[in-house]
Formats: sequence, structure tokens, C-alpha cells
Amino acid sequence: MTEPSQVLIVGAGPVGLVTGIELLRRGVPVRVVDRSERPNPHSKAIALWPRGIEALARFGAADELHRRGLVLRAQNYHSQGRRVARLSFGGMRRTRYPYALSIPQQETEAVLRETFRALGGAIEFGTSLTGFTQHGEGVRAELETKAGRTTEDFGWLVGCDGAHSAVRGVLGVPFRGSSYPQQFLLTDGPARTSLAHDEVHYFMSGAGVLVVVGLPGGLYRTFVSAAPDLPVDDAREAVQRAASERCPVPIELVGEQRTGVFRVHRKVVDRMRVGRVLLAGDAAHIHSPAGGQGLNTGLEDAASLAWRLAGVREGRYREKVLDAWERERLGVARAVVGDTDRQTRMWTMNGWRARARDAVLGAGERSGVLNRVVVPRQAQLSFAYPGPRERAGRLRTGMRLPDVPLDARRDRWLRDELGSTAPLLLVFTGTGKHRRDVRDVAERFRRKHDDIRVTIIDNSTKSTHALLGLDRPCAVLVRPDGAVAALRDPFGDESELARCASDLAGTAAEAR
Repeated sequence: MTEPSQVLIVGAGPVGLVTGIELLRRGVPVRVVDRSERPNPHSKAIALWPRGIEALARFGAADELHRRGLVLRAQNYHSQGRRVARLSFGGMRRTRYPYALSIPQQETEAVLRETFRALGGAIEFGTSLTGFTQHGEGVRAELETKAGRTTEDFGWLVGCDGAHSAVRGVLGVPFRGSSYPQQFLLTDGPARTSLAHDEVHYFMSGAGVLVVVGLPGGLYRTFVSAAPDLPVDDAREAVQRAASERCPVPIELVGEQRTGVFRVHRKVVDRMRVGRVLLAGDAAHIHSPAGGQGLNTGLEDAASLAWRLAGVREGRYREKVLDAWERERLGVARAVVGDTDRQTRMWTMNGWRARARDAVLGAGERSGVLNRVVVPRQAQLSFAYPGPRERAGRLRTGMRLPDVPLDARRDRWLRDELGSTAPLLLVFTGTGKHRRDVRDVAERFRRKHDDIRVTIIDNSTKSTHALLGLDRPCAVLVRPDGAVAALRDPFGDESELARCASDLAGTAAEAR
């Protein structure tokens, strides 16, 4: 049965499921529908970067994902048969996940479905959204199943239904961008090769690009670019031929292979919110698979939306917080589309441009720029929501809360404190003489503000303070999605900190 305050989520992929999980965790009733008759059986997106893993770790899914996945340690670029650069993921700092996790999308979705159902959620496969209208108190949606059509009322509608989004189509929101001229061919399956299984390999040549990525179970993903007019009668044979031509290391596809032929687009919507209807994930932005950032961006869309939508529904926040979400996420989407477009164009350079590219990549590796700058950006660890920029040590407002160990055995980590659905106030006592006074301030704030979780990080954890560059007392207000909202002197105006806590979403605009 539909409740007028219920949130309708269209699309049972990773973005729709994370939206549903995070809303259910906050007591918001949801209904998830998907036009497909059954769960997705395909591998699709395979890369989870640290920020994406962190989003799923907040509700306890990280361990099972790691059990099913494969850790990728590095990324290699080859040009004309020789390696020109290597990016090592292990250099990523202030995260317990300094790598990419290779896991087929159907496995990620299976883990998320288990979590969603454990919270009491149900997924209605074979249910299509055929239309909707908005009114003052919500959305009236038309749903169709084999049994017929129904018209039902919901408080909000979230479109997580992919690149061909029915929700976006009904809204009439433009999906601006273009398509790459090449077509891409893909195989997933076993292969005989000496290429490192736990690394990513790009082979760039005048004929096109070849990408080889390890998958769990000893399998490989192999995909290649091809001319747009190339007839493809046998995708496996075409991938094998291209791999033999472009890879200096022998690679032989063996056994059963899952194949696909696809085109790549770069598009972003003008709006992610129209009244009580919101768009997230591929419904709002699509781009090249270069760098494996698409799924991670969608997961962050969902995590950043759910706590705000729950707060609006409960009357704790005004609807303008959803406009802030739209600005933030559109900024991130545009940055990701730009980054992946540059990498895709880099694959297809020829002549002097290719030689210049190779020289820049080589210099970037030797100077350390690739590891210091490119890897954290690809992992989205360095993305920030601009606004008033406050700093304390290595903490910055608008950036993700770094993850550092809280004990010598590394059993507890700072971001473990984000498991709660409430906003978090971290109070660092500093390494000076005011330890007891800071604790007293924190305990007083805890008694007055029971809607905010308060955690005291004592100066006995000196290594934690050092990793964050903190030598003075500091109060850190953290949003439920893990972004730093405010940094304050704990001995300052307590009412100012309380005001920040009650208006968390007012600190961010769009990604830099």
C-alpha cells in the first residue's frame, strides 16, 4: 500500500538501492520499482574507488564486497608497445582503501539487495513508470505491471533509472552532450596472459586503445575501441584480433566469454531536481568508462541525497537543502565528465600529440605528479564542495573527512564514527594542556544537542592528531555523507556551532 509520504524510487540498480537503504535507515518508507523482470545479470561497471567503498561501508556492506571482489593495485599506460607510465594506487593517503576494487556490477547489486531487504525493503521488478504529475503535496505516479495500470500518490520521486531514464523523459529535462565516434567492444572471461591480474593496463596505439582489467575469480575484462563503421559479427573474435595487434604481451581469450558492443556518450542534465522529482546516477550524467568513475559518482549522488531528503520529510530542513544537493552534484558530474573526456581523448591521439602525451605521462610519473594528483582525483578523494573555506591542519570544509586509524592496531578508524545516521561532531582535544577543558565542552554540547552524535578524540591518540596535522583543540562538524561542514574552536561561541549543526547543507555549493 502506498503512503502519501512514501518515496518512490525508480530503478533497482546500485544508485536506487543505496538511496533506498539510506532512507530506510532513517525511517523513511520507500517503494523501489524496476521495469526489468529480474535483477541485472551483467557485469557492467566493475570499479569501486575508495570514496565509493566508503559510501557503502557506512551501512556495513564493505566486508562482503571485498569478499566478492579483487583489489587492483596500479594502473599502467603503454604506447606503441612500451610502458610510458605507471600509477600506483597504494600512495593514496588518509584512506583505509588505497586501491580500486574490481567487482562486477551484478555482485555489487546482490550485496545491496541483501542489505535493502534486511532493512525491510522490497523490490518490485516488472513494474514500469509510465507517467507522473506533481501537485502541492507530492507526486501522482502511473505504474504499469502485467496485471495492469495503477495511479498512486507519493511524497517524492527519485529517478535512478539509467541513461534512458523514463523519469527524465517525463520531466523533459535536457540531457546535453555528445557521443564519441568510436564503438567499443568488450569481453569478460578467462584469458591466458602474463599481464598482472591485480592491475589495470591501457595500450594506446594508432589503431585504437586496448584496456585489460582483472576480475574476481581469475577472469579478465578486455575492451577495445573500433571504427564506428566496423561491422562486428563476432565480438569475441574482433576483441581477440585487436588485442593481438595492440598488446606486446600475448593475451589469449579462452573459455566462455561474455561480450558486448556499445557506444560511449558524455552528457549531463541541466537540472537534477524539478519540484519533488530528483534525478541521480546515470539518469543525470553519463560519460566514458575511462577511470571507472561512473558508478562511484552515482553512489555519492545517492548518499548525499538521502540524509537531506529524510530531513526535509521530517521537517528538520527546508527544501532549499535539495537545491544545494543539486548544485553540489551537478558540479561533481561536470568535473567527472571533463576528466573522463580528457582521458578518452588521450587514448586516441596520434602523431606528435601521441609523442607529447607519452612525454608528459613519463614526466608525471618521474616527478610523482601522477601519484600525488591524478590518482586522488580519479579516486575522487580530492573533490571538494566550494564555499567558505575553513582549515584546520589537513581538514578542509567541503572535503571528505579523511580516514585515519584511531589505535595502533588499526582496529578502529575515524570514519567508523559515520555509521550512525545522525550528524557527527568530532572534538579533538589537541596535544596541549587543555585536554580536560575540551572534554567538558564536548560533554556539555552532547547534553544540549541529543540529535548530534558527539565523539571525543583524546590526545592519547597522538598519531591520529599528527596524521591530521592537528596540534590544537578543534571541533569538526561532519555531514552524514562524510563531508566536513564546519571547523570551530571548541572554546568559541557554542551557539554558532549549534547553528551550523542545524543547517548542515548550507556549507556547500558545487564541486571544484
